[in-house]
Amino acid sequence: MFFDFNSKKPALFLAPMADVTNPAFRHVAHICGADFTYTEMIHSDGFNHDDPYAKNRGFSIGGVPYGIQIVGNDAESIAKTAAGLEGLFSPAAKVIDINMGCPSPPITKTGCGAALMAQDFGTANHPANIVRRVCETAELPVTAKIRIYKDHEKTLRLAKSLEDAGAAAVTVHGRTRGQMYSGNADWKIIAEIKKELSVPVILNGDIVDEKSLQTAMDLTNCDGYMIGRAAIGNPNLFRELKFYLETGEPEIVSVPDEFEIRGADLNQYFENLKRYNLLPHVNVRAHAQWFTKGLPYSREMRLKINDFHKEIKIRHLSDDELSAERESLTVEILNVFDEYAEKCRREFVF
Repeated sequence: MFFDFNSKKPALFLAPMADVTNPAFRHVAHICGADFTYTEMIHSDGFNHDDPYAKNRGFSIGGVPYGIQIVGNDAESIAKTAAGLEGLFSPAAKVIDINMGCPSPPITKTGCGAALMAQDFGTANHPANIVRRVCETAELPVTAKIRIYKDHEKTLRLAKSLEDAGAAAVTVHGRTRGQMYSGNADWKIIAEIKKELSVPVILNGDIVDEKSLQTAMDLTNCDGYMIGRAAIGNPNLFRELKFYLETGEPEIVSVPDEFEIRGADLNQYFENLKRYNLLPHVNVRAHAQWFTKGLPYSREMRLKINDFHKEIKIRHLSDDELSAERESLTVEILNVFDEYAEKCRREFVF
């Protein structure tokens, strides 16, 4: 098994997210308490045609165990990619996860992600047959991340077929493809899947704080809980949830302390980006703005950050030039965080 699900406490997973879960961010999330993290999705067609994306973004800082997520539309292509990636990234890479749930139109229009769930049972590229083919090729355990259908029985059938095909675990996002990220995740169907399967089931969707985590735990008794959008710009959420799981009480943190924690996490993130030559591959300005969400003065901070280096024409820069430009940008952004952290200390006095 790629992860010890026998712990007395449920596992907390960082969801694979495009343009978010690069090695630098995954490492910060791990420091904050995420038990397991996943790469951004790596496209099988790109990898099999020597796209350098995987080599640049698929590694793990410090050899921390993690999962590799593959997106594709063809069982043979995905299996070939799985074999190649485990050769590149073992032993830190512990599992191959197949993306069968991404609802983004640029992904689904090519037959990938959630579009795979439209394949008829028994066809070569039905999710179960993809899992079966990858299990035949890869040495690492294979898992799948799916969404739900409107038809609960069909959803249960799909989940069971993945287990029968050899999936070591199944992650379920409790929304349909058509919902995208709107409405509420349906945890009741995930509870049914948990009762049906003998392999671990990981719940994804709408875990945003201690209350939602506890409600999901009580309702589903899942083996793990995956956090996506709520962790963007806020890896500290894993610290808060870990504190809750250990004590049974939410951690009380003052507004100024929360501000400084967020700034410290952003600083660590930037250090990782610089140290591992990831700056050319990350939109530093956008990521910094995510870290302001929910903080005092967040709008003022975002406006300042947005004005930095606006005149720079990214497409005209080499990777070395882009790294230098973005390293300078990180210094200015951190200065903004320091400025407003001090302002917060002065104005939020108890």
